[in-house]
Amino acid sequence: MDQPTGKSKAERKKARRRARKASEVAEGQKLEALTTAAIESAMALAPEVVAAANRDESERVIDVEVSTVDAARFVRKRINEALAYEEWLDEVEAWVWEVDTSVREPLTEHGATHGFELRLEQARPTRL
Repeated sequence: MDQPTGKSKAERKKARRRARKASEVAEGQKLEALTTAAIESAMALAPEVVAAANRDESERVIDVEVSTVDAARFVRKRINEALAYEEWLDEVEAWVWEVDTSVREPLTEHGATHGFELRLEQARPTRL
């Protein structure tokens, strides 16, 4: 009788699951590092955004290269949470510029290439 030399189907399945989980963990760590860098950049830019003469002149790009629009939205949410914590949210907001929905031009090469980028600008006035 010949003995099978390869791994069983269950062993191959477990190996694929382990590899997928390791990949997901690595991507999560990469996104967390990128988010931290984006938050630090946003906090450094916030005083400059607030000091601008008007909303149009206040626009600044958060120069981090996010790989997907969904990741950019995740980072934007985390930036806005940090702005709220640091009490900047009433004056500054982060948003995702997308080529398909915006009339503005990209501010970075990454934005021109990928069609989205993270930006900061003065918050819209609240209406009562």
